Parts: sequence; C-alpha cells; structure tokens
Amino acid sequence: MRSRLQKEYIRKFNELRVIINSWNLIPDSPIDEFDSINHLLLSQLYKDSDEYKISKAFQFELINNYGFSIQNMDTKEMITEVLEWWKTTNKR
Repeated sequence: MRSRLQKEYIRKFNELRVIINSWNLIPDSPIDEFDSINHLLLSQLYKDSDEYKISKAFQFELINNYGFSIQNMDTKEMITEVLEWWKTTNKR
C-alpha cells in the first residue's frame, strides 16, 4: 500500500514541478529551485485546503522564502492552474 502511495505522490510531484517551472519565476533556475513550493502546494491540496488558504500559503512562500514582490504577479491564475490540474489528476 505504501509503495503505491509513494509512487502516486512522486507522479503528482513531478507533474506539478512541470507546471511550476513553466511559470519561469526565475529564468534559467535549476529544475528543483521551487520544490519547496511544490511540497507546500501538494500538502495543502492533500489536506483539502480551500483556494484562499492555498493562495495565502503560496504568496507567503513567494514573499518570505524567495523574496518576490507579488504585486505584478498573477498568483490567482497560478493557483487556478494548480487547482484545475489537481481536479484532473485525481480523476485518473
């Protein structure tokens, strides 16, 4: 059982990594640069957090751990993309 759950998590982690990296938050950054955001988002998604809580956690991570100014970032669109992916991936 645990092996199946680990494989599922790894698959979702890798899929979400592609999405996060597609945002090109830091051009030419290493592929694992935003893995902390990946873990944070997956944690929130697995807990069934609502969009508001996920957005606030995401914004906090961007500001406090990466030093971004989010005024010119469409974080709502980013979270919408993640939530749409989550709905799709859980239908499999």
